[in-house]
Amino acid sequence: MFLQFVQKIISFGADERMEQAVLNRIRKINVFYLILVIMLVLSIIFSTVSGARELVMVNSIFLATGVAMYIFFPPGRRANLSSLFVLSLTAFLFLNGYLFNMGVTTNLALAFLLLFPLVAVSINGKHGIYVAIVLGTTTAVLNSIPRLETSVHLDLYNGLVFFTIYVIVILISIYIDRSNQDLMVNLKDSRNQAESAVVRKDEFISKLSHKLRTSLSNIALINSLVHDERLSSEQMELMETLKASTNNLIDDVNAIVEIASPGIVDYKRSIISFDLASVLEKVVSILKSGESFRGDISIHRSDKLDHFLIGDPSLLRSLTVNVVKGLEKYRVENTELELHIQLLRETPSQVRLRFAFHIESVKANALLAQIKSLRQGDAQHGSSMAIAHNLLVDSESELLAESTDRGAILSFFQDFTKDPTKLVVESDSVALDLKFQKPSTLLKDAKILLAEDNIINQKIVLLSLQKVVRQIDVATNGKEALELFGLKQYDLILMDIMMPVMDGITATKKIREIEATGERHIPIIAVTANALAGDRENCLAAGVDDYIAKPFTAELMINKMKNLLA
Repeated sequence: MFLQFVQKIISFGADERMEQAVLNRIRKINVFYLILVIMLVLSIIFSTVSGARELVMVNSIFLATGVAMYIFFPPGRRANLSSLFVLSLTAFLFLNGYLFNMGVTTNLALAFLLLFPLVAVSINGKHGIYVAIVLGTTTAVLNSIPRLETSVHLDLYNGLVFFTIYVIVILISIYIDRSNQDLMVNLKDSRNQAESAVVRKDEFISKLSHKLRTSLSNIALINSLVHDERLSSEQMELMETLKASTNNLIDDVNAIVEIASPGIVDYKRSIISFDLASVLEKVVSILKSGESFRGDISIHRSDKLDHFLIGDPSLLRSLTVNVVKGLEKYRVENTELELHIQLLRETPSQVRLRFAFHIESVKANALLAQIKSLRQGDAQHGSSMAIAHNLLVDSESELLAESTDRGAILSFFQDFTKDPTKLVVESDSVALDLKFQKPSTLLKDAKILLAEDNIINQKIVLLSLQKVVRQIDVATNGKEALELFGLKQYDLILMDIMMPVMDGITATKKIREIEATGERHIPIIAVTANALAGDRENCLAAGVDDYIAKPFTAELMINKMKNLLA
């Protein structure tokens, strides 16, 4: 209990999101405050016993001032001011012990005085050195006054030796301070270089895998185009060998990209009016349709919101999906994950909601350690939890974790604006869906928009669909796709993700923003050469209706198009 109390004092004001050097400095200042308070309390006790009322009053004033400064200017908020003050107060205490008898032997007082420059530089750098120089100079002047009666007095020889050593200690302290500064600069540079190297590696592997998968997709599609009954048995065998070799190469590419963690989704803010219940239903649908989450999830709402919300539903979907996926490895098998949504704050126009994920886990400590590393910037690049953390930081929120008796709770908050023009009425929502339900369309009669920047890919997709689709328009980037969407009525969009000018995710979000003001909903299939873990869920969370990872067969693409048009 006592050790926990001391640990809380030492860590007071320290935020785990701070850099390690800042955390260490705050803890040093707290330790110094603790030592100073103990010294002042002991000094007050000794002065009281010896009947020195003046010293009791002076030390009591020092103690009260130190406690007040610690409360009003804690090291966690004003580290420079707080450390400078505690050093000055300690210097006054040393002078007090030098001038008056406080029960401390001469040797012990001088030893404390010699240690002061080293301590000062450790918590306040060069400013601490200034305090140490002022203390040493003042002590030397007081010691040189012959008629002044002090508790500690050195003769000429011993004084010369002592203050020479004191100057040497100050010089050593200056050298330590400069060495520490150089070391911190070198460490920061090394860390930046290492992070840049990781980013460059991820970008290189991401681009390389994208090119490889695109080429492999073209080979697979061409193989399906020429693979028919008119081929001889030898030709069929050659085509089967080509197909098998292509699949083997696909597996090798997948193995290579496992070591990289590039992010393909550009999470630009998309502010629209949305129903929270619909977003949560979409989240559950995304999770259950994938392979990364095999458990059950239950949603408990206590917010009692009766209005639509204005915000970014794709961001909320991405946050929720990535947090749930990140929790999967900590969750006890065959247990339910619970999502509790609470209203933290409400004004006439704004709401703040808390999303808390409750899991049963025997690895709660490991989960808390991961969240701590994320907050300190030591994240695993590309992991689901790291993606969620980065999104929350961008939206001025944070990921919090706490342990429970049976597991852990992971939570974050999001701010939204109320939409006073739209009320949530469950009885009308079903009728609304039926009213605006789009009639089915045959694939041969559908108007298709293909957004693809690669000319070869365009030709191969058009060749694959020419027998089953009559009308296909082509856009070479997301901006062109958005312009054509505004000019014509399409039944379905095939959207490549990685395109110049405007990527597919951004184009999808803008299309969904336009649709939010009307009654239209155009099915969008994301076509991407990225097939890393989490890409499918992130694309679905951004607003697409389905997802195809290259390489794929023409039959797969046609079947997905038919399902969305039905």
